[in-house]
Amino acid sequence: MTNVIQNIVEPKRLLLTWQSLDDNATRTRFAVGELRNESYPLFRYFDADEFEALNGTSLASIRAIGFRQYPAFDPTRTVHTDGVLDAFLRRLPPRSRKDFEQYRQHFHLAPGLQISDFALLAMTEAKLPSDGFSLVDPLDQTWSPRELLIEVVGHRYYSAECDLSDGLGSQVQLCAEPLNPNDANAVAVMQLDQKIGYINRFQAKSFLVWVRENRVLATIERLNGKPGYPRVYLFVRVAAKEETVAA
Repeated sequence: MTNVIQNIVEPKRLLLTWQSLDDNATRTRFAVGELRNESYPLFRYFDADEFEALNGTSLASIRAIGFRQYPAFDPTRTVHTDGVLDAFLRRLPPRSRKDFEQYRQHFHLAPGLQISDFALLAMTEAKLPSDGFSLVDPLDQTWSPRELLIEVVGHRYYSAECDLSDGLGSQVQLCAEPLNPNDANAVAVMQLDQKIGYINRFQAKSFLVWVRENRVLATIERLNGKPGYPRVYLFVRVAAKEETVAA
């Protein structure tokens, strides 16, 4: 494995996102709450106003397509502090498993790299195929060096017009789209003048900082998925605030 993650920035918060599993509904991911790790782990749901400000739609609209609050927490309460971290860690294999190192390698974590439970949730996104929930690191701390393995969002909508047969390992261009009608912070992913998708919209603001300061380099690391749902992953290197990344 050539590209490995050796620099991790400990997140202070993660967004809990939800996506409908119904292919006939929107495939957009919505931020429904946040997991914070300051003096102690805390989870809270966004209220209706916060939700609309973050997602550009109403909370009622996603309830209409199947959203229900996270089953580990009492739905009558907004803020939770008891057993919060454990509730999300149950979405990951335990560190005691014999194949845990293989699990780490799937996310390109360097052998022996020390990583907290909170950062591990961020790096893996704690996805399960059964419920549509995942965790997203909004990458709030933009000044430190780091590496990331991220999925290109929306690739399946562009795949029919893309030729990535020789794309593995190739560098991509990250391009701001301030006139994008859906998101003024949108960052498109381009490979040889062909658009292959976008950066996750909850991480796009940080990517805009890195692009503007010439501190980010991204290459195509993985091509997989299934018929009708191809997936592309990028390995991303971010230099420290006073450095630049050579293209």
